[in-house]
Amino acid sequence: MSKKLSLKRLLLANPWYFAIPIVLGVISSLAGVALLGISGWFISATGLATAMGVGLAFNYLTPGAIVRLMAILRTAGRYGEQVTAHNHLLSLLRTLRLWVWDQRVAQNPANLHQQSRGDLLQRLVSDLDQIIRWPLVVFLPWLYALLSYGAVSLLAYIILPTLLWPLSIAALLHLLLVPYVCGQFASHAVHVGQILGVHRRSRFISVFSALITLTIRGHWQTYAQRLKQLDERQRQTEIRIQNAISLGRLGCYGVTIALLAVSLFMVGEYQADTGRWGLLADVQGTWVVGFTLSLLAVNELVLPLAQSFVAQGQSQVGLRRLNQLQPDPSIQDKKTIAPIQQMQFRTWRGFHAASGMGNAPIDLDIQTGDSIWIGGASGAGKSTLLAAMAGDCLSSGNALINNQTCELYNNPSYQAQLSYLPQSPYVFQQSIEANLRLGNPNATTESLWSVLDAVSLGDWARALPNGLNTLLSSQGRNLSGGQRKRLALARLLLRQAPILLLDEPFDGLDTHTIEKICESLQGPYKPNMLLLVSHVSSPLGNQSRKITL
Repeated sequence: MSKKLSLKRLLLANPWYFAIPIVLGVISSLAGVALLGISGWFISATGLATAMGVGLAFNYLTPGAIVRLMAILRTAGRYGEQVTAHNHLLSLLRTLRLWVWDQRVAQNPANLHQQSRGDLLQRLVSDLDQIIRWPLVVFLPWLYALLSYGAVSLLAYIILPTLLWPLSIAALLHLLLVPYVCGQFASHAVHVGQILGVHRRSRFISVFSALITLTIRGHWQTYAQRLKQLDERQRQTEIRIQNAISLGRLGCYGVTIALLAVSLFMVGEYQADTGRWGLLADVQGTWVVGFTLSLLAVNELVLPLAQSFVAQGQSQVGLRRLNQLQPDPSIQDKKTIAPIQQMQFRTWRGFHAASGMGNAPIDLDIQTGDSIWIGGASGAGKSTLLAAMAGDCLSSGNALINNQTCELYNNPSYQAQLSYLPQSPYVFQQSIEANLRLGNPNATTESLWSVLDAVSLGDWARALPNGLNTLLSSQGRNLSGGQRKRLALARLLLRQAPILLLDEPFDGLDTHTIEKICESLQGPYKPNMLLLVSHVSSPLGNQSRKITL
């Protein structure tokens, strides 16, 4: 999909999913118009046949069967459209979510904390909901009304070709002018309403967390007054939108009534011999009745267009806000890095973008075969330093990789050669096997069991009823903290990356488990370079070069 979202591209993103509901919706709409038209003709023809005394010879079965067929098509088409449109919406929602994910992946990681706030995520969900409604609320009603006008135009041509002129004018008014005028009158209010809705929601959520503070400091009345002002602005916005919708519906009714009046005038003439207004000689009354009821059916199809500007405006606001997620074009791809043999850090300091807090600048040289234990007091910045070395955190100073100056932050070529275990690793809501295969999709089942044994999880996994197929809860909530960290470590060991960075891997583990993991990291899963942050004494740490911050 294109980097920039648009309603047109979304409409064509999954054309086959959209084709079936369109066809069924068209069948249902045309059947509804035909149902009223044929019913009107049938009822008037039946009455005329009875009045003329030829009721016994009149063919009731064929028109009745056609009426019944149209009723079935209308009902079945409408239900079929809803079912198939549901599949289309799910497909469209999947496309949008993948697009949002792609934009977030491409973002500068330093800014991701700004896109993880609860109010922003709620807004994204609201925007996605508004956008996926656009095809069903805006595009399809307009298409149904257009095709219905085409069907009625065919009937008008059969009755009297000159009826096409007022019918064309009414179609322009119904399909284009009335929705356009309504949109011009209230599109700004729709946009403001969307923004106010998000603002009011965040205000109401924040008031609960700050209620005690506001009350103690005596600012509750001031805050309540601001909420009242927001409510009043929202109310005025909704009134303007509803006025526009009512005006549009009134306009649609007015156009339909005028069309009926003009059409009846054109099919009739004043007959001087009788002193009455009657139909033209070549026009049949039964056809006129069917045509009149068909116009009323078309009117029901054009009424939703009077409020389509609301969904149009909401979708445009959602698209504009989603397009703000696009990554910074100034971020360029980093150069490819050869296999790392040595790393040098000069006045190196890692820090977080939000607070600027981090470790004191250090100088550090690491060669192939080195094992380094980073220690220090709590708050010294050990985890921040390790995250900066992993390229997951902003940094200052110089980093030389293989004697070449290199930018580590958000550098895929560099990060491909290392594995990094943070203090709070993420466990996905998938099976144990699926979580492990994120480290190596091609790993054999034997490799999965071996790496679980290496972190002392093998016996635990074998005792589970479903073994490797056991489904884990979101963020691994059905695991203990130690199990979560060891499962994430096993995932990293499957990568067999030459550089391994571990942040508190032994936290919460017993001595036997720590010794088993150290044995694995010094044996079959030994990396070329190891950096370890830990406050727990271990055989691995005791045999490493220690650096204290």
